[in-house]
Amino acid sequence: MNAAHRLLLLALSALLVQGTATAQRFVSLREFLDLVERNHPTIRAANLEPELADAELRSALGRFDPLLAVNYESKVKSGTDKLTLLEGSIEQPLDLLFGPKIKAGFQRGTGASINPEDLTTTAGEASLGVSLPLLQGIFTDARRNQLRKAELRPDFAVAQQKLERNALLRLAGQRFLDWSEAFELVSVADTLLKLARLRQDFIIRRSLSGESALIDSTEAAQEVRRREGERLRTLRIAEQLGVDVKGLVFSDNGILIPDPFDAPQLLSGRVDSLRTAETAINVAFAARPELRRVELALQTARLDSSLAREFMRPNLEFDAGVVAYDAGQPSAMDYKIGLRMQQPLLFRQASAGVQTTSVAVDRAEFSLLLTRRVVEVDVRNSLIAIERSLERLGIAQEEVRLARIMVNAEQQRFAAGDASLLTLNLRERFYGEALQRLVSAKADVERANISLLWAMGII
Repeated sequence: MNAAHRLLLLALSALLVQGTATAQRFVSLREFLDLVERNHPTIRAANLEPELADAELRSALGRFDPLLAVNYESKVKSGTDKLTLLEGSIEQPLDLLFGPKIKAGFQRGTGASINPEDLTTTAGEASLGVSLPLLQGIFTDARRNQLRKAELRPDFAVAQQKLERNALLRLAGQRFLDWSEAFELVSVADTLLKLARLRQDFIIRRSLSGESALIDSTEAAQEVRRREGERLRTLRIAEQLGVDVKGLVFSDNGILIPDPFDAPQLLSGRVDSLRTAETAINVAFAARPELRRVELALQTARLDSSLAREFMRPNLEFDAGVVAYDAGQPSAMDYKIGLRMQQPLLFRQASAGVQTTSVAVDRAEFSLLLTRRVVEVDVRNSLIAIERSLERLGIAQEEVRLARIMVNAEQQRFAAGDASLLTLNLRERFYGEALQRLVSAKADVERANISLLWAMGII
């Protein structure tokens, strides 16, 4: 009887320790997140965002490329040159105040029937000039506005990339912790089942020797079956969660890795570091990609608003240049100037554009205000979760300690014949429930920690 008692106590003290002789590949939460981030399709797709941003920026810069235009026309009638016209120009828009465009041109027109305006000397006519707006388009225009917005695109791409990464790692971290919790609950069920089987063998020997009633062996068998069923339930949950977790890990060639690891490391119930609310909120304001995206959207809306206000001024364009009417004698230079104006008189379309873009700016500002509040709420909720889960962890540890004392005491009474098997089973059940709450409390601490890291944008 004493030997059996010692055996039960030894099994009880080994609770939550796995007794497998097979070497297992354990993985920590951080190692798992690194594996997910390495090759997950969501991450790889998000990594394409900078390429799209580069293409958009290059497209906007393309509107400032030199523009070459060439026109050639020739007509011959009865072997006589009726008209030969060659026109060529190259225009270079500049990303400067007033949005000037520099233009160089050449024209050569000959023939008996050519328009006198197109008639030139045999050497042709060359010109060099500049065109710039005087009222509308001084500070910005459609070309420069598109470039300014495209210059924001790389930052937007980085924010979008980080947003998708953070969302994936948060989901992956929560699933991993669900698996870790379920894995440890299987260990609890295994140990409780082992205790019930040892006690069943002990009671069967006592019943056969006539030291206890045969009905006690039936009650012991009933408890074994109950704990076997509970173990299978927890095992099913752990195995399914393990499949979900492993499904997030991909190889270099994008193929799902069936078994990248065997089991999670035991829950630590610790947090990275405790932070004050003010510190955590400041970190979040600087790092959360959601905020950066809204800030960039606000900058874009303000650029469009500035462009809309330009259309409230008359469209007046000034041209000036020097001309060599005989390209063969470039020293003889003349000049030409021009002034063009084209503008609807009532400015109704322009004023509607100003109103529309102003509303877009106001909405973006409200969106920024709301997003900052959401980020702050996320951080504060995560800090509350950490504080309360740490308190719960302390209570759960004390509950396990007290439950262990009660089980040990009940074991001694049962071995001495002073306690019933039903009472001992109940004590062990209470102890198992306390252990389950301890595992849940540790998992909640780590879940809250993951949530805080995500809320601060540094997961």
